Amino acid sequence: MNNAQLTKKINDLSEKLKPVASDGIRIDFYSFTEPEQLVLLKNFELQEKYGSTWPREVIMANKELIVKANEIAAKRTTELFLFVMPRAFMLDEVEQYFFKLNFSIFLGNLTECLANVKKWSDKDREDFRRETKPRNIETRRKKRDE
Repeated sequence: MNNAQLTKKINDLSEKLKPVASDGIRIDFYSFTEPEQLVLLKNFELQEKYGSTWPREVIMANKELIVKANEIAAKRTTELFLFVMPRAFMLDEVEQYFFKLNFSIFLGNLTECLANVKKWSDKDREDFRRETKPRNIETRRKKRDE
């Protein structure tokens, strides 16, 4: 295959692989185990019945079910990420070890950070929002670089 043919083939593939608009990432429902499907179906029923504003009583009555559904979704998403990313980066066995190790450390740090942020007062949160606005970040960056 000459360069022109290869370029045409790459361009054709690129055209076929262009991103398309979507409502988000979907995971095949039937890839879940039967017990997982039952938990998810019950959550779907609640979602259909109450929409995006569930009454507190409903949340409290179904807390374990809601937490379990979130756990199932988070676990599956993490498994997918840990399967896809090392292959996308074409990592060998040693590199995959460090990828997974650093991802685990990241999750631990994130969990700790979020637990600390939950303790913040409304004033602390507002101060943080004000400090992290893009304009303020640029200003701090310029001062630092001067």
